[in-house]
Amino acid sequence: MSKKIGLICEGGGTKAAYTCGVLKCFLDEHIDFPYTAGISAGAEVLLPFVSKQKERLRITGVDAASDPHAIGVYPLLHERGVFGIRHVCNFIEEHAPLDYEAFMKNPTQLDIGVYNMDTNEVEYYAKEFFDNEEQLLMQASCSLFLLTRPVKFRGHTYMDAGLVDMIPIEQSIRQGMEKHVFISTKEENYVRKAAPGWQIQLAKLMYPGNKQIRENLKIRHINYQKQWGIVQSLEKEGKALVLRPSADYGVTRYTHDKDLLQRWFDLGYEDTKNRLPMIKEFMEK
Repeated sequence: MSKKIGLICEGGGTKAAYTCGVLKCFLDEHIDFPYTAGISAGAEVLLPFVSKQKERLRITGVDAASDPHAIGVYPLLHERGVFGIRHVCNFIEEHAPLDYEAFMKNPTQLDIGVYNMDTNEVEYYAKEFFDNEEQLLMQASCSLFLLTRPVKFRGHTYMDAGLVDMIPIEQSIRQGMEKHVFISTKEENYVRKAAPGWQIQLAKLMYPGNKQIRENLKIRHINYQKQWGIVQSLEKEGKALVLRPSADYGVTRYTHDKDLLQRWFDLGYEDTKNRLPMIKEFMEK
């Protein structure tokens, strides 16, 4: 296996249950990577992959995502946001505590992407910056645009890096990876649309004084297409492999139906199992 293969995971809210299924299959098949990078929920699900905790993957992708206190009135009252990332982190820790020792001892690198609202730049922090007690880095990474309050971390204010970097392919390249496995939560033929006007106006109300956030929102779909274009070019060169859902179950980033998320998780596992010969051939070349 090449020593320079990066595993990259995009976000997608509760659609990341699919990614959890993929990662569980990787663990079952003892498929490792020297480097991983994740955005938003894509970073959250990489924690149990690096610590090699299969049950935590299921709890993260299915149980925590479907908890009734994760979305809606409860987080609005307790965290002043529609999505309760602090509650979700606590839920996961309560039901499947991170094996922090295994997480840190694993030589696999993990980069977690966040958006610095003070500089309007995307930054990546290695797993050594992850504090298992407060988990501020992970909360910042999953602080969904418009839905969650930003998080203070290392003297700055952060939110989900998905405003700019939806697919962390360029970070994997910057880290010297020569090949890349990309787990997408989006079905075939997905096209990101331009942000509607009401989102831009809402961003103006929620983030007053930061015009750059609105500008980034306006070109978000363009950035996504650019990043996806890089993946496609690498794929044609035999340097990238894309794993994405083989079916459309109607799962969205806000789905919290436990049975549906479990089916989505299972699809991720079965899709990966069916593609194992292709995956292993790609990694062994």
